[in-house]
Amino acid sequence: MSTSDSSNTASNAAGKVAKVVFLSLFALILVVTAVSFAVHHMRLGSEKEFKNAMVSRIRTDATNAAKAVSGEEIKVDSASAAIKYSKILPYMLMDTNEDDYTTQAFGLYDYSNGELTMLTGIDSDLLVAKTIPVSEWLTAEKNPYEIREKDVYHYLVPILDQEGKISALLELSAQTAPVNEMGDKLESMLLSTVTASVLVAMAGFSLQYIVPPIFRLASKKNTEATL
Repeated sequence: MSTSDSSNTASNAAGKVAKVVFLSLFALILVVTAVSFAVHHMRLGSEKEFKNAMVSRIRTDATNAAKAVSGEEIKVDSASAAIKYSKILPYMLMDTNEDDYTTQAFGLYDYSNGELTMLTGIDSDLLVAKTIPVSEWLTAEKNPYEIREKDVYHYLVPILDQEGKISALLELSAQTAPVNEMGDKLESMLLSTVTASVLVAMAGFSLQYIVPPIFRLASKKNTEATL
């Protein structure tokens, strides 16, 4: 074979290799992008459902716990009420389920003279009752007050005395940072797995186009050298 023919063969082989590499990279980017979009969309949907379920649970737990608290007891003797409810409320409000991916905190406050004083609860940055204006939750309707943040939910329930006046406040708050962290890890693991799988598949597919021309070229060179 002439030098010109050998050059053409090498050029054709190189062209096929370049084409395969380009198509493989294009397919890789397309697949990873599609999978990333699908996984992220599914994750957002799952987290939304989880947060809605959490909000429903927080509302139910706080409402039931507030019914078990006597506003009159707190009004008459807040010190004794603090001891009593410090033994009861943790069992009613703290979620001990190991499979629950939320962090919760509660606080029971005495309300008098326009101020809140914590009687019992969890020392946590999640609690916000004492940091917001009283006028936000102290309304004529005396309805529960909620605050929704990106990953945190606060539910405040006013507690009435025998005269129907607010004498205490129960707060139950929860954050979904743990479930967000779990979502980040799962999404990263899935994308890594998909990327590795696609790379292996593309490498195996590309070999059928890359290896034969290389062997033919090497064989021809050996033949020419022998001659």
